[in-house]
Amino acid sequence: MTIDLKLAPAPEVITHRTSARRPDESEVIRRRAAAGELTRVARGLYAETSAWAGLNATGRHHVRVRAFADRVRPGDLVSHVSAAVVFGVPLLTPPPVRIHVTSRGADRRTTNATFVVHADLDPERNRTVVATPDGLLLCALDRLATDLALTLPFADAVVALDAVLRRGVDRGSVRSAAKRRGQKGRRRALRAIEFADGASDSPGESFARARFDQFGTPTPVLQHCFRAAGEPDIVVDFWFPDAGVVIEFDGAVKYEKSEYLRGRTPAQALVAEKIREDRLRSFPEVRFVLRLTWSDLQNEWVLRAKLRRAGVRMSR
Repeated sequence: MTIDLKLAPAPEVITHRTSARRPDESEVIRRRAAAGELTRVARGLYAETSAWAGLNATGRHHVRVRAFADRVRPGDLVSHVSAAVVFGVPLLTPPPVRIHVTSRGADRRTTNATFVVHADLDPERNRTVVATPDGLLLCALDRLATDLALTLPFADAVVALDAVLRRGVDRGSVRSAAKRRGQKGRRRALRAIEFADGASDSPGESFARARFDQFGTPTPVLQHCFRAAGEPDIVVDFWFPDAGVVIEFDGAVKYEKSEYLRGRTPAQALVAEKIREDRLRSFPEVRFVLRLTWSDLQNEWVLRAKLRRAGVRMSR
């Protein structure tokens, strides 16, 4: 399977850098910042305030990565959560301010106001480099999967790993790379790698799976298809056959983004979803249909209560 190396579109934000070599230009930048026209986003880096205000944490990190690309030392690669942002790999926890890069050799590990530099100690690491059209050098997507598995909490790693598996990264290569690393984080990483499933269709579904695992539910069937003669198939996010429970993750994008609306208005999409749910309830094996939102997933006690009410068994 070919690995999908598609990159996230770079945010359209104009940035300005101050420099001791250009004191007059730098002074203009500082005056514009004092007037509120520019926003300081890092040491010596400013962005147009109107555009910056419209970005979320991921977009802002992407701007920083692009703006400081010329400060990445030769031979170093943008990696970890920073590479995830550029590749468009979803992150459960918003990315930090500092840019993550990987450099060969233990002596290169350091942290400063702009960068977190990770030492590359894997002698067999895949040296494939992905270059963006504007010359930014990224670690390979399979290497990124290993880095994220080893450094992120379990649920965060699952969200990212599900996405990279969907894009064609081989689980075996990620597992092998993780085993070659040191002991730190390896057990958790290997569990996340085995748990990951490219059939999860969105970050919300991936987070839900991690939550179900945390609570000790039975393993749900992903993307189960319900069929009835003469009717369109219905594919659901999660199916718990022993309990007769269908669970659907209801992300807002379903009623906002064009690829989900497919030419319909949000109101029309909502009506279609209601009709679909009524059809689901008509199947004799379906006892309960539960819809979950991001808010539900983020509140452990609300989520436990909803699962209990639906009849999904939990052992923890």
